[in-house]
Amino acid sequence: MTEHNKSQIQELLDSNPAFIDQAIRLLGENQTADELAWKTTNQHNSVGFSAAHARTGTRLFEFVTGIATRTGKPTWAPKPLSHPTAARVFRRQLHNHELETAEQLGRKIALVHWKQLGALLSWTPVTTGATKPKAKQQQRRDSVVVRGAEVQTMKGKAVRVLWDSKRVWLPKSQIRVNSETGDITMPRWLARNKGMLAKASDPTVGGERSDDGFDWDGWNGGR
Repeated sequence: MTEHNKSQIQELLDSNPAFIDQAIRLLGENQTADELAWKTTNQHNSVGFSAAHARTGTRLFEFVTGIATRTGKPTWAPKPLSHPTAARVFRRQLHNHELETAEQLGRKIALVHWKQLGALLSWTPVTTGATKPKAKQQQRRDSVVVRGAEVQTMKGKAVRVLWDSKRVWLPKSQIRVNSETGDITMPRWLARNKGMLAKASDPTVGGERSDDGFDWDGWNGGR
């Protein structure tokens, strides 16, 4: 019997992109060895990726774990779906799903299989011991302001807004609504996941931004 619901899983996936990576790991680990190796689903056991998402799900699993599923061995460095190379690696899948980021793709597939993700409720993202430069400045730099969104309703721990003629659910814990202007401040990663980043402004400069501020041309990493 399922002891969690879809809304709980959705809230976790929206609260921190690390939950999306972990969801893909959990689903991949539920695949049988031969299913992973052939990027298919041939055991109809209601666990792991469904047949409709087996190939893409397995590729996401390889990306976040660094494991080559053909051999079952670690082959390259694991990377989060927020990694700058992810959009290039999954370019075709993103185009077909009409999505912009690999995180959105992982979230979509995770939600299809939400009934298998109860373990996320007791999982805590690992934090590194890296020093945190001036917390408030860092928070401001990583936040954006979305203007023109209309708050429609609140349910539980989420808020539904109308933005660009689309209904978008946002976790209350991650946003701050200006009651006078209607502006919504949220983490940059959340705005990106919800497809709202292109029309969001950076509060540190007050201007319009259409990118995530990353120096793509200067990136030398890769798969």
